[in-house]
Amino acid sequence: MPTDLTADVLADRSDAGAILDQRRRNRRTLRVAFGVTITFLIALWFDWTLGYLAPAFAAPLLLAPAAPSLSTMVRILVMTMLVVVAFYFVAGFARAFPFFFLLAMWPALFATLLFMERQGSPLIVLLLLLGLMFQPMVAKISMELSWNVGMSSFWNIGVSLVVTQVMFVVFPPLPGQPKPPTKPKVSDAEARRRAAIMTVITGLYTMAYFGFDWTNVHTPIYIAIFIQQISLAVGLKMTKGIMAANVFAGLIGWGMYELFVMVPNLFFVALLTLTVVLLFARVMTSDSPLAPLAGGALNVLVFLVGSAMISWGDDQTDKFIDRLGEIGMAAIYAIAALVVLQALFPPKPPGPLRRRPGRGGKILAIKDSKGVGSRA
Repeated sequence: MPTDLTADVLADRSDAGAILDQRRRNRRTLRVAFGVTITFLIALWFDWTLGYLAPAFAAPLLLAPAAPSLSTMVRILVMTMLVVVAFYFVAGFARAFPFFFLLAMWPALFATLLFMERQGSPLIVLLLLLGLMFQPMVAKISMELSWNVGMSSFWNIGVSLVVTQVMFVVFPPLPGQPKPPTKPKVSDAEARRRAAIMTVITGLYTMAYFGFDWTNVHTPIYIAIFIQQISLAVGLKMTKGIMAANVFAGLIGWGMYELFVMVPNLFFVALLTLTVVLLFARVMTSDSPLAPLAGGALNVLVFLVGSAMISWGDDQTDKFIDRLGEIGMAAIYAIAALVVLQALFPPKPPGPLRRRPGRGGKILAIKDSKGVGSRA
């Protein structure tokens, strides 16, 4: 009899724990879905420069285990403004001395992408990539446009921070909320190898764009967003998954856009956007290996739909097809370059353990080929 009671108590506790975990996930899913949707609608309504990128800034904040504190928000906004001003001057330098800018761009790209590989903030990485890859390019048109593009990042992050705070009030995390999974850490040598590959991918495209005065301005933005996705690729299977996720997001975005054109009503736009984002958020907040792919696909989705909906007109379908083509070409280029470069520069397999003897033959440490050792 006591054994039966103990089993019943353990079963009840297990059920209660499962229910609590489900409630935590549901609340986090709703926070992400409503937060991304509201950010998207605000950007759509006020229509500032590159406002449709705001959801890409909001998603990492909404996925965090807690809302940023007031001091953290102030630091983020101050850092954002400093980056905007710094890259505005970089854009002026690129406008006056394009050759020297292209030389300096390579180490700057490598430092940014190495920071990303070392678990750097996705928010800061995206901000730096947009500043480095985009502001100097539009400065060739005018410095005023470069300033507007830079300030769009400030407004995007500002709106994202405000929406995040509201969402954490409306959907507060329950006690014991686990931290979202992060990208596995790699050795310093592997981080440098991956950062070098990403630098080649982004650097070559940036040089071509800058040198040939290409005008499809959305492609470098997408490269900056997409590079954070392909940094997850550690094999051909994951690379194919990333490509499939982006194709899926493009098709979903196309369907959403066609429905928006048929029913150009803000309430309908809000309802359909929330429904679709909720499905993506459900995967993003799960323990599934597809979670990071869903996050990247959601960025592609809002980027596609938002950039095409900035203004209503007779050429909107052509505009959306143009966006889809630009993103498709950027994705094919980035994936193909990644596959080739990973084949040419594969990761070094862990070598055999080497013993480092001390005095009298005593073993002091054991090291592998990466230099990671432990005391014997």
